[in-house]
Amino acid sequence: MSNWQLDYRVKYHVTFQHNDGRTEAVTDSASIEARSLEEAEAIILHQYEHNGFPLAAFPDGWHGEIKNEKLEIDEIIKVWEY
Repeated sequence: MSNWQLDYRVKYHVTFQHNDGRTEAVTDSASIEARSLEEAEAIILHQYEHNGFPLAAFPDGWHGEIKNEKLEIDEIIKVWEY
């Protein structure tokens, strides 16, 4: 087992759908400390599914309720190893 840690930059977007069918995507990124690319992906998915706050803010000017939202990971890049 390795004790090496890696920092990954996870780029993702969240697609919001309004009750009237309008959709809009918000792009963001996060820095994740993990032992592998797969673990970094699992961490960001866990944060999205289980945190009490969104990974991305609602789009500017967005009013009303969100019907659903979907997270899609665009890219995971290793930034630093220590």
